Amino acid sequence: MTHFVERRKYQRCDSLVCKTFMSTDEKRWNDIELCDISAGGLRFKSGCTYEVKVRVYFNLYVYNMLSEFNMRMEGEVIRGEKSGQTNTYEVKFTNVNKYNQIQLDELIKSKICIAHSHNHSLQEEMYTMLLVPGFKRTRNKAGMYR
Repeated sequence: MTHFVERRKYQRCDSLVCKTFMSTDEKRWNDIELCDISAGGLRFKSGCTYEVKVRVYFNLYVYNMLSEFNMRMEGEVIRGEKSGQTNTYEVKFTNVNKYNQIQLDELIKSKICIAHSHNHSLQEEMYTMLLVPGFKRTRNKAGMYR
């Protein structure tokens, strides 16, 4: 019987958790096609060619329910694979702000829990807020609202 041992420290999530921009010089930023992400790194597809060990920078816009978090990450390309016109690269985050790493890991875990929930439906993620302008409640002398 074969035993599988997970070597990853952090869980991976699909690209739906965030929008990602990448740069090699921190001046020109390009939108990339994210395959998956974890608090330890990410995998993306690109038509550009990058060398292994090249330093790359990321602006992550992470979405969680009603909140958006902007995180700046730095990484190093550890693996690249060519398939047709596109290349797939794996990046390991380096010089990571521990607060951002913990926050990203928690956001990914919550996204995975929601995705695996048996009672999950599209309506659970939709929120509506109704604001009625011009209506002001006032208190009478007894302190009750009218």
